Amino acid sequence: MVKLRVKDIVFGYASANILENICFELKASEVISIVGPNGTGKSTLLKCIDRILVPKSGGISVDEKDLKGMGRLEVAKTLSYVPQSTARVFPSTVFETVLMGRRPHLGWFSSEGDKEKVWEVLELLGIEALALTSFNELSGGQQQKVLIARALVQDTGVMLLDEPTSNLDIWHQLDVMEIVRKLVNEKEVTCLMAVHDLNMASKYSDRIIMMKDGKIVAAGSPVKVLTPENIAAVYGVEASVSLHAETPYVVPLKQLEVF
Repeated sequence: MVKLRVKDIVFGYASANILENICFELKASEVISIVGPNGTGKSTLLKCIDRILVPKSGGISVDEKDLKGMGRLEVAKTLSYVPQSTARVFPSTVFETVLMGRRPHLGWFSSEGDKEKVWEVLELLGIEALALTSFNELSGGQQQKVLIARALVQDTGVMLLDEPTSNLDIWHQLDVMEIVRKLVNEKEVTCLMAVHDLNMASKYSDRIIMMKDGKIVAAGSPVKVLTPENIAAVYGVEASVSLHAETPYVVPLKQLEVF
């Protein structure tokens, strides 16, 4: 079953296109990682899917429903989006921050059901003890979990993550990625995320989309995409790729002299 379909997306400013004819599909309960060099259009693509940016052409649908023409609240009931880990300031508690994710479903006031949903997600992510803590007092890893919780309570079924592990130490990187994988496996969430770390993408993704200069140059399983040839062509880096438990592991060796 196709959960998310992206067809022939083109986006750019004035005469310069950033994305060129992007096409792919996500199945239900699947993790796809988008990888590629800085400036290749990964974050732009996620923002186009979430309708933060409006493509010049092409179509995006979730459960066969076209997102074009949907209002902001309707899109928020369909897709949840977690932006890159940058400095964030929320003058509110963790509970209040996560409750913001229920905004697309609320009337004037939150209901007991909305609050119960927040508690359920906080417990799922193991951060219920932080509920009354100020968001601004949390570590980067804790803040990232809270923002994932906020996206999860939207009840959309499709989650877009933009560099969910950037600026996190290795322990919190693994913790956040384990949470994402758990949500996909147990809660039937479908996840599309932009990732810099090729080994994180390899370990936690069902499929990988590799981009360069706004175009998809390779797509498929981690074994198919993460090859020395693809890494050299896209990143300009000679790399060794070995298999560990059938998962590719990438070791960069040197920059290529001509790239």
